[in-house]
Amino acid sequence: MNTTSDLVDRYYAWLKAKTSWRETAGWTEITTPYLDRHNDYIQLYLREVDGEFVLTDDGYTIADLIQSGCSLGML
Repeated sequence: MNTTSDLVDRYYAWLKAKTSWRETAGWTEITTPYLDRHNDYIQLYLREVDGEFVLTDDGYTIADLIQSGCSLGML
């Protein structure tokens, strides 16, 4: 039987193997193995600005929720 530590190690190895990175227009595009509701891989964008990291999905998640009819009261 696997211990929790073994499961975490196997999950991390799978995640690392299935995640890809590429440089594009000053950003690092991170493609994860996770799928959104359209069965597209979830992509995030990362870059360093003034010694801090900016991580974004470029508004994809909120735009998709709004387009599907979800009302977001904070917007």
